[in-house]
Amino acid sequence: AARTRDISESTILCSRWAFPKDQELGNGTREHTLSIMDIMDVTGAHAPLSTDMVFEGPEKKLEVYFKPTQRANGLRQYSAPVWSELLVDAACTILSVKGNDEFDAYLLSESSLFVYPYRVVLKTCGTTTLLLVLPKLLRMVEELGSSLELLQYGHLRYKFPEQQVFPHGSFMEERDYLIDLFGEVTECELGPRDCSWSMLSVSKEPSEANELSVYRTPPTSPPGGDDILEIAMEGLALDVCALFCRASAPSAESVYGAGGAPPATPVERELATRMTVASGLRELLPGVEIDDWAFEPCGYSMNGLRDGYYYTVHITPEPAFSYASFETNDPSYRDTEYVRRIVRAFAPSLAVVTLTTRRIGCELPAYELDGLERSALDLRRLGAHASVCCATFFAKEDKNAHQKPEQPFAKSQCQATLEPRGEMVQVS
Repeated sequence: AARTRDISESTILCSRWAFPKDQELGNGTREHTLSIMDIMDVTGAHAPLSTDMVFEGPEKKLEVYFKPTQRANGLRQYSAPVWSELLVDAACTILSVKGNDEFDAYLLSESSLFVYPYRVVLKTCGTTTLLLVLPKLLRMVEELGSSLELLQYGHLRYKFPEQQVFPHGSFMEERDYLIDLFGEVTECELGPRDCSWSMLSVSKEPSEANELSVYRTPPTSPPGGDDILEIAMEGLALDVCALFCRASAPSAESVYGAGGAPPATPVERELATRMTVASGLRELLPGVEIDDWAFEPCGYSMNGLRDGYYYTVHITPEPAFSYASFETNDPSYRDTEYVRRIVRAFAPSLAVVTLTTRRIGCELPAYELDGLERSALDLRRLGAHASVCCATFFAKEDKNAHQKPEQPFAKSQCQATLEPRGEMVQVS
């Protein structure tokens, strides 16, 4: 999600939007009524972008499994200050923490951290240095008498790779960093070349003793919870972008009804609640405890918890490089109708759907998404114990976008007709 940053006179960020239809409300806030043309007129659509105006929405994602020991709480025994110290190495901070009987969910300044007894999922956006947390994380695990079982790291291609810093300057640099730590790494890139999904995996063969220990300790995730579905989207609809900017957030009346009063919470919380409801995310997540946050001047993050399942959404709404992601280990959300509803909520011009599993067999349904056409479906093994499946979808009208003049809103930098990397899996 987008973060507070310096804004120059030429910037096109959301805080620069001027709204002629502003209406003063009694509580000192302003209600904004926007049309699509309002948004296009005031965002400086034709202004050139410079490196200090952009934000890298696509997240780096690290998923690590450790061998269970006799300590039932495992990594959950470490307090928030300990995790905060670890996150210094990734250049991000903790905003909020929620937990239940199964895991702890940390909402971060740049995305999210989920801690199970012997499993960690960390995803960070922007120019964070996620992989640098590994040495400290491995030391924490050693203190528990445990060790690495499986590591999976991946991300959608960076839109602004020149802004990334060590060890994320390139996919090769990320790979070499993991090789230095672990010795052997499995690598693959999936999907069309300019919209590829990069994956790195480290797998350690479990000893017989540790295999037996699995049955003596509580499971680290619920049935099916070892599989992670992620939907990465770019080129969001302009009205969707407007929902996640403070200046154009949904009005209190539209969320709470006429005369309804917002809860007495900090502005980043109250605005986030409006965004969650107005965008349809609340309806998409029935029975889920939601921890959400609205950033200044724009951007949104959310963690959700239900039993052992986590849900997380992160949105960078600047129209020139808009991005949203939805991720969960809840297997019910792989259902075609759920995926269709999630994508429909953001109306993107590009959607990349990935499923990573701790099995060799990995498959996704043959999704049919509104206004999008599938251009690739890849299946790859990640070492001896895991696999990944990746499906790429482009807006039908944008399929030959690389043959058209440059658009003022960069819905996608991808070229759907490029040959995909890796082995293709043909589906009917």
